[in-house]
Amino acid sequence: MASLKLNAELRDGTGKGVARKLRRSGRIPAVLYGQGMEGTALSLNADDLTYLIAKGHATTSILRLEIQEGKDSFERNVLIKELQRHPYRDAIYHVDLQEIALDQDITIKVPVETTGESEGVKMGGILEFKRRELEVTCLPGKIPDSLVIDISELQIGDVVHVADLSPPEGVTIPHDVNFTIITVVAPRVEEEAVEEVEEEEALAEPEVIGKGKEQEEPEEKEEIQEG
Repeated sequence: MASLKLNAELRDGTGKGVARKLRRSGRIPAVLYGQGMEGTALSLNADDLTYLIAKGHATTSILRLEIQEGKDSFERNVLIKELQRHPYRDAIYHVDLQEIALDQDITIKVPVETTGESEGVKMGGILEFKRRELEVTCLPGKIPDSLVIDISELQIGDVVHVADLSPPEGVTIPHDVNFTIITVVAPRVEEEAVEEVEEEEALAEPEVIGKGKEQEEPEEKEEIQEG
């Protein structure tokens, strides 16, 4: 997998006040972690990071992080460890980055994707995901963008387990339990029929007058703590 480039700057201060000031100026507070070292406080350009994430696979790609320190700069190979987002706004509030060694295996979560159209789905079945992502272990340069499952032959009642997957060369899925990833289930005809009967009975009930005012939802807190 090709690495992506991201620029960063060292920051002196930490805390809520510094973080708010950075966000107002179009930057995102971040912390770089590494083996045997304390976290290094950084800031990232919000537009640059948003662009990388919008392109897809940024959370499973190696990032060449160029850190500016005064007039000098240095690079680190990193992965995005955690993104902290605002609870109801489309905004990233904080980023944790993990420095990696390119010659050492790492364990990381990658998304599960499907290809083809299930025979069972064509007959009215429903494709259900039990796991949307799986952990894999490999060298950083071997991280797959996703684990792709061909569902073309799946019939109603068929199940795909972890043991059924064939990960790319150099990639292992470190799971002791052979759990279910995807299944094709029968349509819930009986359940839908029961819901229709209940709805008809509800419509036949007399209207209840004099209910109290509905309780208003509590206001959401806007303050976000820095991660």
